[in-house]
Amino acid sequence: MNVGTNVSDECVTEFNNLKLGKQYRYVIFKLDKERNEIVVDQKGARDSAYAEFVSHLQNESRYAVYDYHAQTDDVPPRQVDKLVFIFWSPDTNQPVKQKMAYAAGKEALKKKLNGLSKEIQANDPSEVEEAEIKKTVLN
Repeated sequence: MNVGTNVSDECVTEFNNLKLGKQYRYVIFKLDKERNEIVVDQKGARDSAYAEFVSHLQNESRYAVYDYHAQTDDVPPRQVDKLVFIFWSPDTNQPVKQKMAYAAGKEALKKKLNGLSKEIQANDPSEVEEAEIKKTVLN
């Protein structure tokens, strides 16, 4: 994978459909090694549960944006909505070259996705548990 990973136009279109059109709860992106391009991997319906999203994270690196909604513990409670960018790079037997390619492509994707509120880098399933995401969103 060369430095200078491209981001497909579809990534930006589907991100905007999530952010502005509220068509999805999440969008997962992956690297297309053949084209040296970040492409859309999966999209989750607006009524998708967080557990469904996590079930789609694989044993290979992925990027994702999740439209997360949480309620604060304030009195009265208030609704907080954040677009969370998740860089999933699990500690598995992924080739080092592949992990490095994903790390190099992360900034290219983030530059194209305007309006991200929070960022999480997760290497272990415990780091993408809903309690961890909620804690990040509310801080």
